[in-house]
Amino acid sequence: ISVDADPLKGYIGNLDIISHVTHLFTMRLSTKGEYGLLAVIDLALNYGHGPIQSLQIAERQQIPKQYLDQLMLLLRKGGLVESSRGRQGGYQLARPPKEITLFDIVTALEGPVENINFLEKTPHKRTPAREVFKDIWSDVYSNTIQILRSKTIEEFSERHRKLEKEIMYYI
Repeated sequence: ISVDADPLKGYIGNLDIISHVTHLFTMRLSTKGEYGLLAVIDLALNYGHGPIQSLQIAERQQIPKQYLDQLMLLLRKGGLVESSRGRQGGYQLARPPKEITLFDIVTALEGPVENINFLEKTPHKRTPAREVFKDIWSDVYSNTIQILRSKTIEEFSERHRKLEKEIMYYI
């Protein structure tokens, strides 16, 4: 996950600040992160039913299988999934879904979540505007980490099941 935050880059005047504030709160999750989250949610939905083959996950979540296999290796190295070989082999969660947070998954796939622009090594001249944005960004960053650590895969699985029932009801 990366969060862009150089609110004063290219700053021209008061009118330009609006676009910088808008960009301040931009958060991007890579394809790796998105597909990895989908795979873990798929495993959570099947938790307790034994290993799930990557081909099944790939088909259900519309993820290229070769790419999914690479992601599953990262998730396994991160201690989030276990794999087993053989005809009945596949992947399963290493812990119950209620013990796996979004933060766990994102860091396993993307590396550390960090405040990339305000932690840069190149120091900027301190100005009141930079200090204000730095404080705001620090709050956004802290809240983002808090949310990622508080949301579990179990919550997403429950929401998925609820939405699935609603969609089936309307069909």
